[in-house]
Amino acid sequence: MKRYYQDSAVTIYHGDAAAILPDMAGFVLVTDPPYGINLGKTSGRGGKRGLVRSAYEGMTDTYEEWTATVLPILRLAVQSAKRAAVFTGPHLQEQPKATAIGGIYCSAGCGRHAWGFKTFLPVLFYGTAPNLQNGAKPNTIASNARAEKNGHPCPKPLEWMIWLVGLCSEPGDLILDPFAGSGTTGRAAKDLGRKAVLIEREERY
Repeated sequence: MKRYYQDSAVTIYHGDAAAILPDMAGFVLVTDPPYGINLGKTSGRGGKRGLVRSAYEGMTDTYEEWTATVLPILRLAVQSAKRAAVFTGPHLQEQPKATAIGGIYCSAGCGRHAWGFKTFLPVLFYGTAPNLQNGAKPNTIASNARAEKNGHPCPKPLEWMIWLVGLCSEPGDLILDPFAGSGTTGRAAKDLGRKAVLIEREERY
């Protein structure tokens, strides 16, 4: 697979992460994959599940497609990483068992689902946090930061990704995001002085 973009800090591949991951190891995984919650066909607000975002390009985001395409990449990436942080939707039980669960408490709300108003975005943590000998850091924060609109159906605010990359990594670490979307993980890594490899199969993002 050819590189799509490269500078001194960030390398971006356009293609399927399954083709690259077998050749990678020793990275820190930080990613926000699709959640398999069937928000891929409609846009706007409303419907049985509450907030409905615009479609993922080339993906229906159904549970079936998530299990067939996203989950195998997540399992391989977690297995190959020296530590990992993965934003997750409702399918925690299908994913590799996490070492810890934290996340972001968003009091302003981040959607609706069958049980009402969603205010917590869970993150699955794998491995051990760096520099614990110098003091533990919270693995949950409160933030109502908003993401810039950039054409992606579900971008994360840069503030959140800077916190997460900073929590999971230290200088010299290589950050990998196999579901790069609009590239916020790479932006956060670059701002923190880390190197990053991003993989995204949809060129428009």
